[in-house]
Amino acid sequence: MAAGSIRLIVRQGIMPGKLDEFKKLAEALTCGVEENEPTTLGYEWFVDEAGTSCYLNEYYGSSEDFLLHFKGLGPKLHDMLAISPLQEMIVLGDPNAEVKELLGGLGAKFYAATIGFCR
Repeated sequence: MAAGSIRLIVRQGIMPGKLDEFKKLAEALTCGVEENEPTTLGYEWFVDEAGTSCYLNEYYGSSEDFLLHFKGLGPKLHDMLAISPLQEMIVLGDPNAEVKELLGGLGAKFYAATIGFCR
């Protein structure tokens, strides 16, 4: 993992009958991030075969990059969480105190980089 970078792995449920709506919101969020957030390095959704849960994998070069993303997300996050509630959040890397406080308030678990590499 690059020094200062952070990753978020977010597990969410998908409410019954809401898979199509979820996919539309996920696509809109992803397109907005890709077009407007050049410092967001990765933003990927993975849905299970049953269409009842998903993982969001996010990758940022720094805590500041994540904070720019989070502040820009705004009301869009509320719409997503209404049909796809948060179940677990894992933060990998060394986020700054502001990110720890913000995501800790959402129940995130933090794991510091120990050894390894990313190409």
